[in-house]
Order: sequence, then structure tokens, then C-alpha cells
Amino acid sequence: MKIGIIGLGFMGATHLGAFSKLKDVEVAAVCARNPQALSGDLSHVGGNLNREAGVYDFSNIRKYTDWREIVRDPALDAVDICLPTDAHPAVSLAAFADGKHVLCEKPMALSLSDCKRMIGAAESHRRIFMVGQVLRFWPEYLYLESFVKRERQSIVSATFSRRAAMPDWSPWLMDQSRSGGAILDLLIHDIDQALSLFGPPEEVAAKSLDGSDSIAATLTYADGLEVRIEGGWFGPETPFSMGFSVRTRKGELEFNAEGLRLNATTVELPAAEDAYDAELAYFIECCQNDRQPIRCLPRDSAEGVELALLLKQSRSLEGAPLKCNIQKV
Repeated sequence: MKIGIIGLGFMGATHLGAFSKLKDVEVAAVCARNPQALSGDLSHVGGNLNREAGVYDFSNIRKYTDWREIVRDPALDAVDICLPTDAHPAVSLAAFADGKHVLCEKPMALSLSDCKRMIGAAESHRRIFMVGQVLRFWPEYLYLESFVKRERQSIVSATFSRRAAMPDWSPWLMDQSRSGGAILDLLIHDIDQALSLFGPPEEVAAKSLDGSDSIAATLTYADGLEVRIEGGWFGPETPFSMGFSVRTRKGELEFNAEGLRLNATTVELPAAEDAYDAELAYFIECCQNDRQPIRCLPRDSAEGVELALLLKQSRSLEGAPLKCNIQKV
């Protein structure tokens, strides 16, 4: 398969490294406005995961500065969209219309209506469409998935957390009109986990933690379960962190910087493929077999956007509880 990567920032560089490891996959074209990035030098790329991008040989790769041109490249089978979120709908729709499969970084879009348009276009053009919800391939979160399936009836509460410094490596992220802010861009990972594991809640409420772009949110379910999502973008000295805690009537499963623990006992996971490598390998497999990404369906990502927007609304109302009526896309 021949892939075109649109956007060579933090995530584009991460995906480039992952695609480079796959057999029978060629990154045949790239698109960026930064001349340094188009030269193959991605050593300047920032991010919150401290992943080294390095320098790549782009001598045999077609280079574009306009996404419209790479989308029209007849040699490409698929495009990987790693652009600011506000650009996702237009680029995806053009790619589907040109017969390309699409991997799109999260969040899918800034509105539910755009999500529906993207899903509808993928279906009408019979193309594979997947959104990069990478936690669905992360070893500790895969363990959590199996744990919840086994213990769901005894779970009494769950908390997902994610914190990072203000993302100064990409100024567009600080523009709410382009990124949706921390709830849509950062905490969409945890929102997706809550929906994937527990389904849509009946009611939500969210407040800012300290006046920054952050939330402390509670999702309330019909059976009394409460799922909390907290975190966001904080001051420049804030280290990146993510984790979860799930309490049952028998104990607790917890993941943080110290590792994964069940009732204070460390859980030793078998050696696993890097989550980004696994995510992109799965997308390629779906394209090659003409099979929709059951592990990561775009309608699930659309529901995540809808819930994120509801949490933003509750936060704007200083924590007012709101009924959750997730629309099935």
C-alpha cells in the first residue's frame, strides 16, 4: 500500500516512524508547509510524549505543500490526516471523493454535523475510515478493557485522568476555534474510553479545575455508576501524565506513572507492540482486507465528540448537570 501523510508535526512524525516499520507499506508522499519538515528533518517536532522524530530520507518521496494536491495523487491508496482539527472535514471529504482510504487523527471534527458528513462520505464512496483513538491499542488500556468486561457488575466507580502543559509546540492548539481546546483535543482519549467501556451516561456535569483549560467531570449512569474524567492543559511546568483508577466491591485497578496495579500488586504485562505501531498496522490491515475498523469505528469517535461538546457546555454553565442523549450516527 502507498500512503500519503498530510501534516508533519508531532503526530505526523510519529505516524511516519510507525509506517516505516510495516512490510508492504510505502510512505510515497508527504505534505507540509514547513520546508525543514519537507526536507525530512523532523528533529524540531515537539510533543508531550517525548518521542524522538529524527531525520528521514525523503529523496524518493513526493512532496507537497497543498493538501489538495496530495489528495489528488493517483498513486496513493490512503492518506493519513495529521492536520489541525478544523481541517479534518474538508480534507477527509476530498480524500473520499478521490477514492482514498482515510486515517484521521483525533478528534474527528469540531462538531457532530461534520462527523456525520465524514462518516456518510466514507460509506457512500465505500472507503475505509478510522480515527486515531490510540488508547484502544495501548497495553494498559487493553488490560482495563478485559478487566471491565470481567468485573462490570461489581464496578462502583472509575476515574480517568490526563494532564499536560499548555501545548506551545503547536500554536493552533491554543486556538479553541481550531482545536476545540483541551477537552476535545486532549481529554477525548479518556472520553472515548468511558464510552467504549461503559456506554453513554444518563447525565453529565463538568467544572473547570482551576480556571485553566481543564475539567473535573462526572458521568452518571442509570445503575448508579459514576465515571470521572479530570485533567486538561495547565502551567508550563506541568509534566505530562495519564492514568485511570477503577474501583470494584473487591478492590481497585490503577494505572499511573508507577505502573499498573491490581489491589496494590503490580500487574506484569507481556511484551507488547508500541500502541502507535499497532494502531497503524490495524488500519493497513483493514484497508488491505476491505474491512471496516471494528476495533475503532468512526461512529464511536463521533460519539466522543458529541460527549466532549456536552462536557464543554456544562463547564460553561459552571457545572450545571445536563442530560446526555448521544445520537447514534
